[in-house]
Amino acid sequence: MSDDNVRRIWTDAELDAALAAFNADVRTDERVIARARATLAATAATTTTATTTTATATTATATAATATTRQETDVTTTHESRPRRSKRRWLAGAAAVAVLVAGGLVVQTVSFGRRAPATAEAVATLDRAAARTIGAVDHEVGPGQYRYVATRAWWMASTGGDQGEFARLVENVLETWVPADPRAEWLLRRDVTGNQRWVVGTEEQAKAAGVDTRGGWPEGEWRAPCGEFFAPSPERRCAEAGSWQHPTAEWQAGLPTDPDALFERLAADAPDDRGDAELLVYAADALRSGLIGKDVRATLYQALAKLPGLEVSEQRANLDGRTGTALGIDDGSRRQEIIIDPETGRFIGERQVATDDSGGFKAGTVLTFTSVTTGVADAIGQQPTA
Repeated sequence: MSDDNVRRIWTDAELDAALAAFNADVRTDERVIARARATLAATAATTTTATTTTATATTATATAATATTRQETDVTTTHESRPRRSKRRWLAGAAAVAVLVAGGLVVQTVSFGRRAPATAEAVATLDRAAARTIGAVDHEVGPGQYRYVATRAWWMASTGGDQGEFARLVENVLETWVPADPRAEWLLRRDVTGNQRWVVGTEEQAKAAGVDTRGGWPEGEWRAPCGEFFAPSPERRCAEAGSWQHPTAEWQAGLPTDPDALFERLAADAPDDRGDAELLVYAADALRSGLIGKDVRATLYQALAKLPGLEVSEQRANLDGRTGTALGIDDGSRRQEIIIDPETGRFIGERQVATDDSGGFKAGTVLTFTSVTTGVADAIGQQPTA
């Protein structure tokens, strides 16, 4: 038997992914069975060299993470400090599985309930986007100029009462001007446009029930150095170390340049309340900022190709007239997605879709989506001319 036919040893990230599902409620689920078959077939097709030629079965216990709902944050907490993931728990129990493939014996170690790896289609899409990103040119912001980042966000507003449940997507437009010197003054402008898309109930029904349908988010302009518009005190501004939600140049410079190491960093920083889906949320937080340099962006795409369960959910997803490929991961009730243009490597936006009937929403309901555009403006408060 050749070493080329032996399943490689799992990385820390793969073991962590297995833990997230190890003690989940067990039931006969054809989708889970199908994913298990896909994982087995994908493993049999790989030709990675392992360090051992035998598989040993051991026993252990593990604790599954509890999935919770991620709420869209208000503008006052755009740069919120999210909790770190709990320390990695080791999976000591696995089942030794031997299968015959094309007449050859393939020995592998499989953890029951482990999420399948990213699909080949998702990996190919991200690899192409990374290659295009590396070859792209980041528009430089010269003296007196500003990087302009516009986010058009449709966020869900839900209201319940004695006369029923109501929900609508409300359009918010956020524009940010970032100076060439990030320690200088930034400008944030936010507008709740009044455009709404009713998802549960109608506006007439909501008004008849006494529901306020005017929006509920703050509007206006905020200015502050370092983009820390809501620092608790002026002296605390420019003191933040940077994060996935506020990716300063110094923070980006400290990120690993190897995709495997960057994936480990992402897994360590993201909280595990939604398992692997939260890693995609954190990546989207950074990409949405419009401040990620092309080298970091390319490495991040390559790192996301290692995300278990990632798949192409729509080849031509349309966000406010811009079309890209949607890549998503399902946490059991919602699918978290990022949308990128694989031909240019540009991040277009993100989307969250219900995948089961719960919380008053039908499966397939778009719960929130954002589109992002960037450019260079010649003056603060002005939009780019080209």
